[in-house]
Amino acid sequence: MKIINPKIQTTEEIVASLLINKKKQYTESAHAEIFSRLIVTIKDFNDKAERLEKVMLLLAVVQVVLAILQIFLAT
Repeated sequence: MKIINPKIQTTEEIVASLLINKKKQYTESAHAEIFSRLIVTIKDFNDKAERLEKVMLLLAVVQVVLAILQIFLAT
């Protein structure tokens, strides 16, 4: 029987193989690969959220500056 490498499978293929393959070695490799992909996805999400957070902070600072200017220009 051919040994399946989870690293070259799609996530859907891994899940399908886990449902039918009862070999312990494949199961452990597949779980490790799934968790690795999950960690990468979470890191990517956090990086994007961090960039967005910086933009939101900059916009908040600009809004405060504009509000202060509006107060001083109104007097």
